[in-house]
Amino acid sequence: MYQKLLPFLFFFISFIAFSQKQKSSDLKISGDYTHQYTKTVFPKFWTGFTRETVRSYDSQNKNIGISYIQQTSKKSKTVISLYVYPFNEVDNHLLRDEFLSYQHALNQNSSTGIEMKPLFSKLSDDQFTVNSVYSVFKNSLGEPDFFKGVKYTDKQSMLAIYECGGWRFKIRVTSDDMTAEQLQELKKKIEKYFDVLAIAAVKPLPVNDGSPDIIIYKPAQRDSMMVKAAVVAAQSKIEWMKNNLDTREFSTGFTDMNINSEIYSIEKMLEFYKLHKSDWKMTPDTEKYFNEMSRIADNNRLKDHIYEKYESVIDYPEGDAQKTSYIQFKIDKNISEDTNEILYKIFYRFE
Repeated sequence: MYQKLLPFLFFFISFIAFSQKQKSSDLKISGDYTHQYTKTVFPKFWTGFTRETVRSYDSQNKNIGISYIQQTSKKSKTVISLYVYPFNEVDNHLLRDEFLSYQHALNQNSSTGIEMKPLFSKLSDDQFTVNSVYSVFKNSLGEPDFFKGVKYTDKQSMLAIYECGGWRFKIRVTSDDMTAEQLQELKKKIEKYFDVLAIAAVKPLPVNDGSPDIIIYKPAQRDSMMVKAAVVAAQSKIEWMKNNLDTREFSTGFTDMNINSEIYSIEKMLEFYKLHKSDWKMTPDTEKYFNEMSRIADNNRLKDHIYEKYESVIDYPEGDAQKTSYIQFKIDKNISEDTNEILYKIFYRFE
């Protein structure tokens, strides 16, 4: 399903990027810049880097991008781009969608295919736990060139995106001379200095005001059985989060990179189907879907199924090693791509 969504996601992110390019404006800031909504301070100089631009993408300066540069030689530099931006609605797919959209967009501007292996990390204090997805990778970045039109230059790069309740914090780094280990250390310095946990404290999810809302997607709307089973799956994911996450973590995001919440959701959905398959109207497509999902579960391949379904952006370290055998398993057991359909989303909307 995520493969089917990627052309749309790329169109969407390209549209947003185009819109930001048209509407963005560089703010004239001479000294430290304080983002008024999160109180995040971006100094003119930071640990050998010089702030290059402060760019606003809306009229209220909520959505901002800050760039820093460190020129180590005539041909070598490291560029840090930091972004702080709000959301009026936060759902369980949003963090993953952002990561996949960036990966897809990056490949459009590269001379070779780029594999961004997702990694996962947490930051915690007494009030909040912030989850993030990040990747350190090599890419050949296209840049304008007078003679060649476009010149591709090898870069060491990093992307990190943080769930901060109603805000996002994002880091992008490209470097000519830093190693992967140095980028990892730079990430930690950025997290600490720019206080990601303080950004999460600005607008936490309203978890104490009730459960998230649920939207059932079109693939699950074809008959009564499918709708009811999808609702059970969504409610089970919410139940898992309430039982397994403390308020510090649930308040900043849905932690949808934890594969156990998806396993629990699917298992409860299949239990519901087995108990009620004679009670509700069901099309042949729905019966086929549940027969295939049951074969996956009965053969202990749910983790591999989830890893494929979410384009590897799920915390399952063994997933990559199982990809080939899972493809063969699907062939042997006659498992279709329909099993990868996304059935629902759970979300909070801010007033």
